[in-house]
Amino acid sequence: MSETAIKEVRVANGAEAFLEQIRAEGNVRYLFANTGTDHGPLIEALAKSAGVEGPGPQVILSPHELPAVSMAHGYYNITHHPQVVLVHTLPGLANSLGGIINAYSSNVPVFLVSGRTPITEGEVTGGKSRSIHWRQESRDQGSIVREFVKWDFENRSNKNLPTVVPRAFKIAMTEPRGPVYLTLPREWLCESLETTRVITDAFKPPAKVQANTDALEKTADLLLGASDPLIVTKYLGRNPEAVSHLVELAELLSIPVVQPRPTSYMNFPTDHPLYLGTQALKYAKHSDVIFLIDVDVPWTDASREILRPDARVIHLEVDPSFSSIPIWGFHVDHAMAGCSDTSLPVLNAILKRKLKGNAGLSKVCSERRKKIQSEHAAVKKEQDGKIEAAKNDNPIHPLWVSKCISDVMDEKTILVDESTTSPLHEVVELKNPGSYFGTPPAGHLGWGLGAALGAKLAAYDHTVIAAVGDGSYIFGVPTACHFIAQKYGIPFLTVIYNNQAWNASINSVKEFYPSGVAVEARTFPGCDLTPSPRFELTAEACGAYAERVEEPGQLKEAMKRALKVIREEKRQALLNVICQSPI
Repeated sequence: MSETAIKEVRVANGAEAFLEQIRAEGNVRYLFANTGTDHGPLIEALAKSAGVEGPGPQVILSPHELPAVSMAHGYYNITHHPQVVLVHTLPGLANSLGGIINAYSSNVPVFLVSGRTPITEGEVTGGKSRSIHWRQESRDQGSIVREFVKWDFENRSNKNLPTVVPRAFKIAMTEPRGPVYLTLPREWLCESLETTRVITDAFKPPAKVQANTDALEKTADLLLGASDPLIVTKYLGRNPEAVSHLVELAELLSIPVVQPRPTSYMNFPTDHPLYLGTQALKYAKHSDVIFLIDVDVPWTDASREILRPDARVIHLEVDPSFSSIPIWGFHVDHAMAGCSDTSLPVLNAILKRKLKGNAGLSKVCSERRKKIQSEHAAVKKEQDGKIEAAKNDNPIHPLWVSKCISDVMDEKTILVDESTTSPLHEVVELKNPGSYFGTPPAGHLGWGLGAALGAKLAAYDHTVIAAVGDGSYIFGVPTACHFIAQKYGIPFLTVIYNNQAWNASINSVKEFYPSGVAVEARTFPGCDLTPSPRFELTAEACGAYAERVEEPGQLKEAMKRALKVIREEKRQALLNVICQSPI
């Protein structure tokens, strides 16, 4: 360790010592925070370091904890740096849980920090001082989030902070990445200190894992010997640099690529002639070698019988056993533990070596490419036909909303998608890695608005569009999100697919009881979201430009007006698009 990596920094108390450790990480520009009575020492410490010349980090106040966690999630998606969320004891921790579940399922390294209800009853500074401090205390505060974090710890001494804080960051950033949780009792935040030791290179996580070279050699042989190979991926694009490696792999052997719905990232260019859309099982049933890359649930039937008897399944994933999932029974013949962004370049090099001078295989790949290109064109033609048939529907068809969003996107647009049951990912053209982020696999609704705020904060020169269902919008604590956008000048566009219903719940009824009473009577108790609120008024109350759109012919111009506002006036905008109801 270099001599300059260690320094003693003067501090007044534990709160200042904690902030010094956060600053030493080097990439924490913001604290996404919802403060409480446990944060007095931290608020004072932040005030002392505030101002243009202050060392930061800047506090982004979130009036609810779910948007705070979602903002950190969205910010990480763009920067790939771990972010810190500060919440208030037991109530704040409980409110943040949904966001932590989302981050855990998405392998997003959120560093969640909460105060702890004071432990002592006045014996030391920082002890219980309000009536809530007796009834608010839990026996084990960390148990609320423990199942959905990689590590949790309650600080027990300020001398430990130079070890504890870097350890939290390192664990969060070690593959498979994920959230961590630290509790800071108020007594330790108040404790007087003179210095804290800062070790600036203590935050570096271990290097990413590359799959075993022999395993990659075997994978290459299986792919080279396949007559009908298929690649299935769902979140390879969480590492944007992996996208080009996947494109190279697909082109080397003319292998079609599919993304099962819901897809969380831009994994493969949707206009590429080897791309075949989202119906993974449709193509997997006819494939002899299926290469699963960064995918947890390739289809919703785990039985081996749905595939060809001779099919061989290869799987590349950081944790191909999915040890965090209680039951996972998909058949895999050849599993490899490794990161796609480090393993695929090695696999591609092996394939190039084996392909040299193999004219016969090159001819096979050329013929296969022609067949796949034809299928790609057919998939696109079918989708275009559906859009054409729906574009004049009134009430507005969700396909038309998606098409209008796609038409206004450019190379500097980031799409945050929590449209849930509406067909958005299937419609938009995605060409740039890091341009699309979809609903987290755990599906805790309310993620989209906060994630869009975080993404815009991280990529301020980009246009950010949040596409959400009306239910997702309600879950997202919209007043808090619009408040944040106004307070900090974060201009993004919200497009609400407002079908006035819980469509996912309705679809479940239709799946199991297609001829049941609910379907026949078009009565779905607990699923009707009418009368629909005037969501545009919620946004307007926080200074947004907002419109209610009910006519399909008005939608494109409404989007242009809204985008002009966010780009030129630097003000948030919202379109409440009244769509067809499934009821």
